[in-house]
Amino acid sequence: MDRARAVVIGGGITGASVAYHLAKAGWRDVVLLEKDELTSGSTCHAAGLVTQFNPSPAMMRFRSYSIELYQEIGVFETVGSLRFASSKDQLMELQRGASRARGIGLEVELVSA
Repeated sequence: MDRARAVVIGGGITGASVAYHLAKAGWRDVVLLEKDELTSGSTCHAAGLVTQFNPSPAMMRFRSYSIELYQEIGVFETVGSLRFASSKDQLMELQRGASRARGIGLEVELVSA
């Protein structure tokens, strides 16, 4: 192939995602170029943590979509997380965030010591 509608450079999580979504959208002439093995660059050194809890509702929806996609392709394991508040202000922010998270269907539990 000497021509392609899209050429994606880099086979990390971002490049692989772009190629995947273009193919899913029906593009058949997409080429992904990677100098080594897929995800062998900075992606392989990342902790792989994907949190859904975020002050931004748009980011929470984006992260929820990402998790659904990772589950669909079989590369995601849910492990949960903990957040701590050491002041009343931090606790109020956690409570607001928990409310937003519940609003998009996330399972959230607030625990007091």
